[in-house]
Amino acid sequence: MQVAVHSIHFKASSRLLQFIEKKVTSISKFSDRANRASVFLRLDNNHIKANKIAEVCIQLPGKEVVVRKEASTFEKSVTLAIDSMRRIVKRSKAKNLSKKKR
Repeated sequence: MQVAVHSIHFKASSRLLQFIEKKVTSISKFSDRANRASVFLRLDNNHIKANKIAEVCIQLPGKEVVVRKEASTFEKSVTLAIDSMRRIVKRSKAKNLSKKKR
């Protein structure tokens, strides 16, 4: 799976990039049809401590799934986004399997 990480208005550390790569490629265990992923990291300009935003986009054949989560650290926001993405991909896979059985 190809993973592209875009950090907007800051430079992401290599440790963060490795963490994101590892988390995003774990989705390929649940869906072998996922071929490309993009991760956008942003800092929200507000007074709240939880201002790190991670937006994960995964391209499946025929559709694109986008999840956006906000937390106090980028690692936490990426983990929350990947957990949501995992549930969506599992549900989509189950729906496709049930359609094929009909």
